[in-house]
This record gives sequence, structure tokens and C-alpha cells, in this order.
Amino acid sequence: MKRKRILLISLVLALSLFVSACSNGNESESSATTESSSSDVKVLKLGHQAPAGTVYDDLAVAFKENIESRTDGRFEIDIYNGGQLGGDRELMEAIQVGNVEFNILTASDMGMFVPEMEAQDLPYLFEDWDQVFKFLKSDAALDFYALSDEANIKTLSFMPRGFRHVTNNVGPINTPADILGKKMRVAESAIYVDTFKAFGANALALAWGEVFTALQQGTIDGHENTIVTIRDYKIYEVQDYLSLTGHMFAFGAITVNPAFFEGLSPEDQEIFQQAATDAAIDIGVLQQEAEVSATEELKAAGMQFNEVDKEAFMALIQPVYDKYFENHDKQYYDAIKAAVVE
Repeated sequence: MKRKRILLISLVLALSLFVSACSNGNESESSATTESSSSDVKVLKLGHQAPAGTVYDDLAVAFKENIESRTDGRFEIDIYNGGQLGGDRELMEAIQVGNVEFNILTASDMGMFVPEMEAQDLPYLFEDWDQVFKFLKSDAALDFYALSDEANIKTLSFMPRGFRHVTNNVGPINTPADILGKKMRVAESAIYVDTFKAFGANALALAWGEVFTALQQGTIDGHENTIVTIRDYKIYEVQDYLSLTGHMFAFGAITVNPAFFEGLSPEDQEIFQQAATDAAIDIGVLQQEAEVSATEELKAAGMQFNEVDKEAFMALIQPVYDKYFENHDKQYYDAIKAAVVE
């Protein structure tokens, strides 16, 4: 009897050790699986210089959400806003060498690296938002984006930001005579400078970070930008008049390091491309709607709006087109115009 009891105790102990070993094995396997799953997630950097809550940051968040949901979490995107990784030029250079995977910037800045891409900045190229969306949804847009490949920067999409208008502190600008000789800040782009010189203004190319102070101190008389940007950056605090020239349409751009993109599977390349396109269109639609609320907010803040004689301004821009066509192939302009009339 005593021997049977000892045998029973031995069996119980052996069974306990076996169960414990199995449990530890399962825990180890589960831990290894978790570690493996975690290591499979690719974390990517996206940089831009705009503050949180602005349209570029909205675009970054939309793109991030699209990628992470459509890849079932295989990719994560960390957003560095507010110029944490540098300004537009520094970020584009970081894209070229692969230090950053993604950048969102003003599309006109692409002209610093690929002059042909300035075609989208030609004055009075688009008549309305419908034409802009037609272009962005066309094959011509993809062909246009491919221009940046030669600079080792891949453009995934353009985001429509809105028509650009003029602000100043002197008085309403109704005709080109009202802007004659005024010191106007324009983007650091040859087409912007040439356009405002054609209007008769004293065009000064300044980095965006210098504009508010320059307006505040009276170093410049005015500047030009979209209505939403004028609100978001509180330009109404240092400018009294907003004249609806609508002289150009502003785009934002999502760019990616080509080596990273080419290293993706064809399926993931399609996901990234479509995620960028969808984010750009979705935020663009919101931008169009935001123009209405931004207009009301600016008026409430004291800015005076006025319509302008657009035909008088348009009569002055042919030299800008002539200069562009002298230096660049006309096919990109033709492709854009063909897309918007389809």
C-alpha cells in the first residue's frame, strides 16, 4: 500500500513537471511570435515644415492612416511636422539620399529641382476647382509627377490647396495699376517672380518663414497665398486688404525616396500610390469647403475683400508663358490643358 502511494505521488509530480514544461514552451513560442511580429513592422519617416492643424499636417495624417490600415499595420508612419527635420529644401535633399522616406511640400518648390514642373504654376492655368480635379484624376497627372524621377525624387500625388490671391496694407488692388511698384513677396520660384513683374509689382522672393515678420515690419507691402493659408498663419493680423486675383492655383505634393519605393513589392507600390492619391483628393475637397469658412473668418477679423479686373491681369501674362516655353518643352502644359477640357 505504501509502495502504491509513493508510485502515485511520483506520477503526479512527473505530470506536473510535464505540464509546466509544455506551458513554458508555449510561452516561449508565443513570445517569439510576438517579437517576430513586432520586428516585421516597418517604421517610416514623413517630414514637413507646416505646424500641426494646417492642411499639410492634415494630408500627412490622412496618408498615414491610409497606409497603416491598407497594409494591416505592416507599415507605420511617424510624422515630423513643424520643420523638425528641416525646411522644404533640406527635406527634399533628405528624400534624395534616403534619410527620410516621405516629404510633403509646396509643389512649386519642386521647380527648384525640376524646372519643367513649374508648368503647374503658370498663371491663370486653371479656371476653377473642377478643372483642377480633372487634372489630378487624369493620366496626365501621373506623367507630370514622373518628371521628378530625374532628380531622384518620386512624386506620388499633388494635393489641391486653392487659388492664390493678393494681400497688402496700402489699399484694394482692383487693376494692375494698383499693384504697380508695390513690394510683393512671392514664392521662391522663377514663374512667381516673372508673373508679378509682369503685373508691374516689385517681386521679392522670400522664404515663407520670413514673411510674417516682413509684413509686420513693413519691409514688404504685401504677399500672395491661398485664403486658407492666410487664415491659418494669421496674416490678417498684419494685412488689411485681400484682393481676389486668383492668379495661380496652389498644390501640395507628397514625395517619396525612389529607392525605398522601388524596394516595395508591386502590390505595396500600388497601395502607397493609391493611398497618396486618395489622401490628396480627400483633403483637397476639404480645402475647397474650408475656403468658405476661412473667408468668413477673415472678414470677421477685419480683412477687406474685393473682386479684381482679372482680364486686365490676364492681358499681361503672355511674356511669362513665352519665357517658360523658350526653356521648357510645351508638352507638359499641353497635357494639363488637354486633361482639364476632357
